[in-house]
Amino acid sequence: MSRSTLLVFVLAAAGCTRNQDAPATALEVVFVADAKWKQDEGKKEMESALARFPRIDLVYAHNDPMAFGAFLAAKQANRTGIRFVGVDALPQEGVRYVQEGILDATVEYPTGGAEAIDLALLILNGVAVPRDVILGTRVFTKADVAQGGTPIEAEGTRIVAALRAMHAAHLRPATTDHVWRLGMSQTTLDEPWRVQMNADLRRQAKKYPQLELIEKDAQNDTDKQRTHIDEFVTQGVHLILVSPKESITLVPAVQRARAKGIPVLVLDRRLGSEDYTCFVGGDNLAIGRAAGAVAQRLLGGRGRIVEIQGLMTSSPAQERHQGFRAGAGLPGRGTTR
Repeated sequence: MSRSTLLVFVLAAAGCTRNQDAPATALEVVFVADAKWKQDEGKKEMESALARFPRIDLVYAHNDPMAFGAFLAAKQANRTGIRFVGVDALPQEGVRYVQEGILDATVEYPTGGAEAIDLALLILNGVAVPRDVILGTRVFTKADVAQGGTPIEAEGTRIVAALRAMHAAHLRPATTDHVWRLGMSQTTLDEPWRVQMNADLRRQAKKYPQLELIEKDAQNDTDKQRTHIDEFVTQGVHLILVSPKESITLVPAVQRARAKGIPVLVLDRRLGSEDYTCFVGGDNLAIGRAAGAVAQRLLGGRGRIVEIQGLMTSSPAQERHQGFRAGAGLPGRGTTR
């Protein structure tokens, strides 16, 4: 029996001693599955949950595609009354799902693309920037989606605003014979959020003729991403941007780049070492807490929850899981598979 099958068996067996159709007396997570950020996987895992649990009150998914996949599974099974909470809040995806009543809420995960380009330009101009820039978020529900959601402030957003104001002279289009080349290695372009990140990077870089952005798609392959970084070093880029597939495996390649004096700006997922120039990303613990607080409000402190996780070897998934349990008032970190 696989570990994932065993977990579902144990969770289901634990519920055999009570009436699954009866209202829950507290919040509890009855089913947990890793759907690896994929909509189809989210749908498949939700189908498994629906088959085992006659009563499900809410689905929390670590991104909106998986939440949408879960919604489709419930709709196909004619299971009504289930609330859905996701993460990402892309305008064409999660925010639209809330507007259309598909999701009850989504929490923004900022791409950091525009901020990363401006910070890169400041770094190349010799400006000292913080090692960690953690950006704020927004919560979108039916009540506030028309007003642009409810913001949750973060220090990183204020820091970027201050740096932009203080060093505005460096953040202007410049016609020059010297062009700084930036190499960007993206984990995959098979996820809408990452497509949006690259679009944000590209849009901001086009504001500056003094920058050239070179994009590479690792196609969800860690070995390809390591190769990208080494290729950027060989090509003599002036700065490397990378959104890691996994935290630990890229450390040696990044260290080789840093040893050559090339700054490395990490986006989204943290590197498994402190050997980087700057990290730009969302606060996944805060995002998880916000989603947990929404779940608590939607269910009034009582209900059975399905958690559909992203890739649990990645820091965003781990932190969204931990934050959710804290925000919902659930004990401990919970069981994952």
